[in-house]
Amino acid sequence: MNLRHDMLVHGVYIVTASHQGRVGGLAIAWATQVARDQVLICVGSQSASRDLILKSQAFGLNILRKDQVALAQSFGRSSIRERDKFAGIAYQTADTGAPLLDDCAVSLDCKVEAIFDHGDSKLIVGRVVSILKHAEQYEPLIYRQKDYD
Repeated sequence: MNLRHDMLVHGVYIVTASHQGRVGGLAIAWATQVARDQVLICVGSQSASRDLILKSQAFGLNILRKDQVALAQSFGRSSIRERDKFAGIAYQTADTGAPLLDDCAVSLDCKVEAIFDHGDSKLIVGRVVSILKHAEQYEPLIYRQKDYD
């Protein structure tokens, strides 16, 4: 039996990373807080951005607002192998080197602390080293499969 994506409630996030001048990002719905200052993300092997996370040992976790479905689609429907996902997107470089989006609810700058293999995915635990709050109050974007079909 397969658990469908719409059976559990997930927020939508954009994970970003940079290594040797190359920036990448992907939309994910599998992220969670695992301690006061740690988050866990799940990234599949098909993601070119995953290589940037592993090489740089850092990532940004950008929490999206309810009105940012189009931004999530932009980062979720193609690969950095195909196009520059950051074209026209304002961001700043965090202390770790990760790009943090200017237009989102909150951005977390994270250093990789642990990596676990799980099938073709990697479970990556990051320690939050800084937080940029772009909005004091917001409604988070919730994952709905129909937004990405």
